[in-house]
Amino acid sequence: MQATHMTPNPGSLARLVNCLDESEFAMLAGVKVSTLDAWRKRGKGPQYVLLGNNYLYPIAAVESHLTSLVRTRSSGNPANRLM
Repeated sequence: MQATHMTPNPGSLARLVNCLDESEFAMLAGVKVSTLDAWRKRGKGPQYVLLGNNYLYPIAAVESHLTSLVRTRSSGNPANRLM
């Protein structure tokens, strides 16, 4: 019987170092990978690591970025606000 060689996917390898790979983060953000490239060029989005040819997004950086996006919900009607 011949042993089969399974190549791990980039996402599973990225999680070994507590990161998301580029495609996983794009899926989470609901954007295309090309959008992530534009964000990096403009300095938007979470911090990332370029490892070889792979962009990795540390989970802690993603969490921090998400926290920075949290907005306080306000009522549209000023009469509904408590004083």
